Amino acid sequence: MRTTIWTLVLSLALASAAGAAPTAEEECQAAKLNALRKRAFCIEGERRKEVLGKTPDVATCEEKFDKSITKADAAAAKKSTSCRWLDNTDGTATDLNNGLQWELKTDDASVHDKDNEYTWNTVSGGTTPNGTAFTAFLGTLNGGVSADGSTTTGCFAGKCDWRLPTIGELRSVLDAQHGSCTMNPCTSIPGFTVSSLYWSSSTISSVPGQAWGVGFYDGFVGYNNKSTAGPVRAVRGGS
Repeated sequence: MRTTIWTLVLSLALASAAGAAPTAEEECQAAKLNALRKRAFCIEGERRKEVLGKTPDVATCEEKFDKSITKADAAAAKKSTSCRWLDNTDGTATDLNNGLQWELKTDDASVHDKDNEYTWNTVSGGTTPNGTAFTAFLGTLNGGVSADGSTTTGCFAGKCDWRLPTIGELRSVLDAQHGSCTMNPCTSIPGFTVSSLYWSSSTISSVPGQAWGVGFYDGFVGYNNKSTAGPVRAVRGGS
């Protein structure tokens, strides 16, 4: 995630250096990117304490980050703008509220097409992640090649660690939860979103043959048999 953050910070810095006055949205983006950078350093510092036998306090890092995001949103709102999503112009967007990088859906019959559906498992009642969501979808996104045994190329957006989101991460894309969502879709993420239940990577603890999902058409969290085909959206990053 750090590489993504620094890339975004550099792109905004270059734009500023070019002499263009930043817009209210760009100012908001810069504030959130700075908050993400500080959170990453804070978490790394806390985790280093474990080496010394001390107890890390990552919660404090998250509290400071949340306050910075709230402050950035409030400042942007006063200028009648917002800045949750940053389009990376490579088929992905970064959620500036948490730093996760998301695949954007298309309408072009590619592996990213909004109408594609994939299974979690190959058979009814199956529990392992061996369905087409993992073999065909993630297998394609992460299917890079190497000519020198060192560097890898060919992965989606230059990254080879794409995965299905946890149910918490998938819910975080919602702008409004079930009961509060009045629009379809219930998310402002760029690109396409279909009215169906998107798969998460999270299995239902009491029913291992089923996994959780989110319906972006109504903000409802549901579940389905893992052998049922449904849409997916890849993500990367996270602490």
